Amino acid sequence: MICTVGLICVDIVSFMPEYPTEDSDHRCAEQTWERGGNASNSATVLACIGVPVECLGTLADDKLLKFLQDEMDSFGIKHDNCPIIPCGNGPMSVVVCAKDTGSRTIIHAKGNLPEITLSDIKKLNLKNYTWMHFEGRNELELPKIMQFVKEHNNEESFTRTNLSDVPNYKNTTLPVSLEVELHIENLDKMLPLADVVLVGKDYAKLQGATNGSEAAELMSKRVLPGTVVICPWGDQGASYCVTSVDPKKTDIITQPVYLCENVVDSLGAGDTFNATVIYCLSKGYDVRTSVDYACKVASLKLQIRGLKGLRDLLKHQGKLL
Repeated sequence: MICTVGLICVDIVSFMPEYPTEDSDHRCAEQTWERGGNASNSATVLACIGVPVECLGTLADDKLLKFLQDEMDSFGIKHDNCPIIPCGNGPMSVVVCAKDTGSRTIIHAKGNLPEITLSDIKKLNLKNYTWMHFEGRNELELPKIMQFVKEHNNEESFTRTNLSDVPNYKNTTLPVSLEVELHIENLDKMLPLADVVLVGKDYAKLQGATNGSEAAELMSKRVLPGTVVICPWGDQGASYCVTSVDPKKTDIITQPVYLCENVVDSLGAGDTFNATVIYCLSKGYDVRTSVDYACKVASLKLQIRGLKGLRDLLKHQGKLL
């Protein structure tokens, strides 16, 4: 089972013909309430692909709790280990999706829930999982959590290879991926603990990168040898590398995007890409194949509203990897 750890929130999504002008009244073509959050969305995509998945995040004991739980149940997403916080206010987002460009604008209200803690992770039986994915948002606890998983891996018997060209995710009992979307403190403590680092475009721009290749090169210098670094960059495709002991031998490769003529909804496309990469790597596929397939599935997602239709869309595409 794959476990995604991070945000679970409510998204109020309004679909507009075009992005509204300031101080004006508009009618939207459609408005929906969805379960959102990066880790939550990635869990949904994994469930649509057909992978046993658990989503771990804090939930508020409020009127929206049943909505979120029912949503996860409808996809078969395990959530019984999610701490439920009494008297909490859960996070919510208002999302405006513009039909003319396919863009999505997110206004997020954080709420007052605590993040997942190390004590929450210690309640899990890590032997039940085949992959742990962390949304990089919990700067105080996440380094301790990732260190705990590393110690678990060190204690487990696993046939490791000494070949230098084998990525770390293939050389450990419980691989760990880390999504870096925005700037967070203590990131340099987390990066050496991740086998796969998924770098968001917004974060990469903050570091001075102007494209995916530059982003991959910048991040490759901050992780351990054997780490997979992947940087999706919208319509420019996705750049990736497996870091080497010798930085000069770290090859940055860019996978072209699969063009989508009619972008219907881009909300969750990045989470779709990340989830598909995790699925492929967890199945043992190489990085090139995984990134290529993730680009393909992310392009399919752009053609539909939300994530619920992704399961049927993937079935129509034929056999999954």
